[in-house]
Amino acid sequence: MVHNELGTPEQMVTITPVPLLPSSRSWLVAILLAFVGGAGLEAAPESGVYSARPGLAQVVLGGRLVNLQMDPSAEAVGETNYRGISLLPGELPLEIRINTAPPGVPPVVRLRSRLEGREEEWQDHDGVMWLVLRFLDDNNRAVSSASFTRTGESLGWGGLPQNSRLHPRVDESVVPERSSKVQILLVSGGTPRTTGFWAVRRLRLTASLPGEGAALAKTIFQLETLRGQRLESPLGNPDGWVRDGTGLSTPRIHTHVGDDGVAEPLLALVDGDPTNTGGWLQPIREATPVLPGQRLRLECEEMFSIGRGGDAALSFHTLPVGKYVFRVWATDELGRPTGPSLRLPLEVRPPFYAALWFRFLGFGLVVFGLLGGFRYFAWRRLQRELHRLERRRAVEEERTRIARDIHDEMGSRFTQISLLAGRALMSAPADEAVREPIRKINGAVKELASALEEIVWAANPLHDTLEGFSNYLSQYAGAVLRDADLRCRLDIPILLPSVSLSSGKRHRLMMAVKEALNNALKHGAATEVRVKLEFNGNTLLVWVVDNGCGFDPATVKRGNGLDHLARRMEETGGACAVESLPGAGTRVRLSVPLPVAGEAV
Repeated sequence: MVHNELGTPEQMVTITPVPLLPSSRSWLVAILLAFVGGAGLEAAPESGVYSARPGLAQVVLGGRLVNLQMDPSAEAVGETNYRGISLLPGELPLEIRINTAPPGVPPVVRLRSRLEGREEEWQDHDGVMWLVLRFLDDNNRAVSSASFTRTGESLGWGGLPQNSRLHPRVDESVVPERSSKVQILLVSGGTPRTTGFWAVRRLRLTASLPGEGAALAKTIFQLETLRGQRLESPLGNPDGWVRDGTGLSTPRIHTHVGDDGVAEPLLALVDGDPTNTGGWLQPIREATPVLPGQRLRLECEEMFSIGRGGDAALSFHTLPVGKYVFRVWATDELGRPTGPSLRLPLEVRPPFYAALWFRFLGFGLVVFGLLGGFRYFAWRRLQRELHRLERRRAVEEERTRIARDIHDEMGSRFTQISLLAGRALMSAPADEAVREPIRKINGAVKELASALEEIVWAANPLHDTLEGFSNYLSQYAGAVLRDADLRCRLDIPILLPSVSLSSGKRHRLMMAVKEALNNALKHGAATEVRVKLEFNGNTLLVWVVDNGCGFDPATVKRGNGLDHLARRMEETGGACAVESLPGAGTRVRLSVPLPVAGEAV
């Protein structure tokens, strides 16, 4: 089993030739039996056998060798503790190399590691056992082999063989050309690293030709129950199987007690020496005949826990920001801890731009920038508003000066002309030919004075309000209708909102009102005229209603009066509506849009 860049295990399949056991070496088996005796697998190993501690051979961070220091305070609690490593994500990858025990110390049989904070389960390092089908020709020479790997732990493994259940497994292969028979091998080792336990029962090999279904497959080999001598001992001699390899203590007989309480001997591999290779082998005389092209199906029930002993290396190419503890246990071949663990704290620091202080600083700078930008734009807006108000104040002052000059100069001149015309009329002879021009001069002067008064009113910024317009409208309408001897009804609100009405709008609206009153006096033959001022939201409405003869707007010949009304109201952005019927009087509605209260137009 190998570990990828994330530290998780992946399977590695390797096909390695396994030497056959010569008959001349059978005496080694007898010697081994005499020395090992009948020790049972279930017995826990003595504490002194596996007392070595795993150590860190090297720690390489981003291609740079890291010098680590021990933490003696952890020795009291039975740990080999290092002071730890602090790194940034950009400094990865991190490679950790674990070494075996020093010379003269019992070796580490099996290694298990875990990166606490990222991995919940203990991870086995790369160790492989194989179920091999070796194909032989007619001369008993090897043609090829099919290897099926076992690594990690089988389904149902409970930590010890007596706590585990057997799991079914199926492997398939095709018989190669020139093959006439097949041997079955159970091998542990290959590269001198593997340690662990593997037990197998109920081996069944079936064969079928291409195109045949599973129903037509025939059984060519079947091992239901082991038979042989001393099968109650781990080093018993099962019929049809021999031990092979450099580690003859690896192949053993495992006594499995089923749910029914019946003990059953099984073929097992118990590899406690990572430097040796050993396994079970069918002798050539027990090889099963096969035909080239046959599809073989190998079924069995098994349990296993397989790991690695000796040196090991892990690589971490990516690690999230956080705190971790890399821990390694030295265990026996079954994965049971047998000595102190190795502990290496790791801290992956966030880069400065992801650190909390930098985020707060960045957030503060963003807020400060936004507030500064808001303040700057508010200041610019205030400056523009001040400049606008300053320009408006200057214009209003100029308008006030012009209105005052016109009123003072022209008003006094018109008054003087009117007085002179009055004196001339008093001293003129009784001849109408002389008096009539003087009367016209006097009337023209009065009309000019009235027009001048309106111009001064329109130019004076003090009257740029809705209240100023309503006062002037009331005075003008009352005076005109009274002089024409018509009843005048004024409907003007007492309280008006504080809305600014510019000089241009006041002047054009007042000229439209004059035109509507003039039409009522000249063409309406009315006896009563009603003038109404109404404020509807942001719209100013002026009604001029008379009870005169009226007309049909669709057929009446339009003169300059109605066209002037419409054009003046368009210039203010408003509208003019005329409603009339013959004999029912006339209603003129003038509407002007107004700004929000307190805002200039």
